Amino acid sequence: MRKYQCLSSLLITLIVLFSIAGCSEPTPELINVTLVVGGTSQTLAVTKDFTVDDVLRQSNIIPGDLDRVNPQRYNRVSEGMTITVVRVTEETKVSQETIPFERQTIPNDSLPMGENRLIQAGVNGIADITYRIVYEDDTEISRSEVRRDVIVAPKNEVVMVGSQGQLPAVTINGTLVYISGGNIWIMKGNSTNRRFLTMEGGLDGRVFDLAEDGKRLLFTRSSVVSETTTLTPGSNLTTVTPQATPTSSGSFNTLWAVLDITNPDSKPVGLSLSNILYAQWVPGSDDTIAYTTAEPRPNFPGWQANNDLWQARIDSRKRITGHKMLLEPSSGGIYGWFGTYFRYSPDGKAIAWAQPDAVGVLRPATSDEEDKTSPPDTYQRETRVTFAPRYAYDFVWIPGLSWSPDGMLVATTTHGAPLGDEPAEDSPIFNLTIFPEQGGYSVDALERTGMWTAPQYSPATDPAGNDIEVRIAYLQAMQPLDQTSRYRLMVMDRDGSNPQVVFPPEGQLGLTSQEVAWSPDGRQIAMIYQGNLYLVDISSSRAQQLTMDGVSSSPRWTP
Repeated sequence: MRKYQCLSSLLITLIVLFSIAGCSEPTPELINVTLVVGGTSQTLAVTKDFTVDDVLRQSNIIPGDLDRVNPQRYNRVSEGMTITVVRVTEETKVSQETIPFERQTIPNDSLPMGENRLIQAGVNGIADITYRIVYEDDTEISRSEVRRDVIVAPKNEVVMVGSQGQLPAVTINGTLVYISGGNIWIMKGNSTNRRFLTMEGGLDGRVFDLAEDGKRLLFTRSSVVSETTTLTPGSNLTTVTPQATPTSSGSFNTLWAVLDITNPDSKPVGLSLSNILYAQWVPGSDDTIAYTTAEPRPNFPGWQANNDLWQARIDSRKRITGHKMLLEPSSGGIYGWFGTYFRYSPDGKAIAWAQPDAVGVLRPATSDEEDKTSPPDTYQRETRVTFAPRYAYDFVWIPGLSWSPDGMLVATTTHGAPLGDEPAEDSPIFNLTIFPEQGGYSVDALERTGMWTAPQYSPATDPAGNDIEVRIAYLQAMQPLDQTSRYRLMVMDRDGSNPQVVFPPEGQLGLTSQEVAWSPDGRQIAMIYQGNLYLVDISSSRAQQLTMDGVSSSPRWTP
């Protein structure tokens, strides 16, 4: 009996042991993964249900905000997987570096072709440059500039490059100034007697105004990062323009003056005004200017016009003072963001204005008893002619303005009615229009003249005080319905009669859009043809070339 009891106990024990063995979980299957952190690797055995994040957590690895983990942390691991943690850090570092100077060449018709002359030696500048440096596993992988503080500005090397050809000397009555290669040049007496007023370059041509006394010159210099096109106020104000990108200082140009261009020692003076779309010496005053401003913008055309108008004086210390607002900022109507163009009457009292859809006059808001020997303080705005704006496909069109010598009439260009059933803004018709300062009517003196007609009244008296016949010079499109047409220079009587072609001769290439300049005696016109300055006699149509540099523009001519 005892024997059978022992066998039963043993059997029960075996059954219990087998039961316990059958209820226990199997040993988990392990896989090998490689973990690389900061360039150091190790092999780990983990279960198949681990994620990458589990592996990092088990290894006490906490990735930083900039660190990169590959594969993504939510992925499950697999046999032989390599998990990489790239440690990413960054720092800022200031380095003092040299700013290399640039070489600037200036064409000079007074030097023989091929001759060079060093005008200014180049000097390198110095800047503190702050870099953002990014490291991956302690190895630098990128360096980017985040700030530049110029300690010493570089000075460009300036070299005069001779462009003098075999052009004969031409008599110049009065003072003739023009822009060449971004610099100002002056001619007096004859065409070989010329000199430059600036040699730093950078004139943008937006403001280039020679005072009636032939001494004071107002101009703007570009302060944009990208290259700009030379523009002529009025007629050429709105030709196709690359976008003007403001500099870090937040301006696209600055206003300057030369207070006596007849004095070889007179230097340009910065007037501490920037972002200027228009500026002019106020006629009848020796020290007063008017100007309009804009706000820089990153998109085309590089600014948002304020459509304001200011007057200010240049005092004896060559500083701007006495700022006076003549016209408060406004939207400026259709395409008003581009700006309003202004032009003072010969006596400095009234101001003609032009926008893409209208022209008019600012008239003094004064009574008969008020002082009229100084520029008015307030004006009332009056519209003379309205028209549909030219649709701004690629640029904004604004007409030019020219006052008759007596200040009674204004000549301009207006956008005409559609030729067919096209929208009014797409009309190819542009007319030469004249309206009186006091209003009441307007007359299309000539029809289908082209969008860059740019009429200009001649003087009424010569430098000796003799009366001369007043005429109007203008550009006539060779293909009036084509907005890319070239032009003929024309002259007509002040009433619009007797139009005659002055230049070019039949069969020659026409002129591009520009604002021409009358000689003080009303016998010649200065113009730009194929990049060079020419004088043409209106009675004989004889044209004489004055420059050969190919980069001349914007002639201005006074006694």
